[in-house]
Amino acid sequence: MSKTLTVEGTVTAVDTVVRLTSQGSVTAPSLVTPAGVKMIKKIVSVVTADCLAAGQVTYILRLGGSAVQNGEQTIVLGAAGNIAVQAGSDKAPAWTVPKVIDSVDIAVAGSDTISVSAEMAGVDIGTSEVAVTLVFE
Repeated sequence: MSKTLTVEGTVTAVDTVVRLTSQGSVTAPSLVTPAGVKMIKKIVSVVTADCLAAGQVTYILRLGGSAVQNGEQTIVLGAAGNIAVQAGSDKAPAWTVPKVIDSVDIAVAGSDTISVSAEMAGVDIGTSEVAVTLVFE
């Protein structure tokens, strides 16, 4: 039986690690891995940006804490770019598609604390929202 942990957060600047510690209306969801799990088998993520600045970024997910065995794991979630809107033009719509990474096989300890963080690297494009679901086995 798989179990999940979902967190989200706001990334407002490049090269800054942001802990994902909320879950919509739940301001402090548990960051303890489910009892008895041994692996993160799948990661589902979604990232979107307001694109208020011209730039290009890569989004990075960091999984750490005492639950993650073998040290912090760093995973690329995706990338985005934006150009400044020309006078008299409308801004292009921003579409966001969830990303599913299957069979990640990251060893974890059950009933231990996990740290889930995100960051932007590159040239700031504005404020971004990141949500991540970890699927354990």
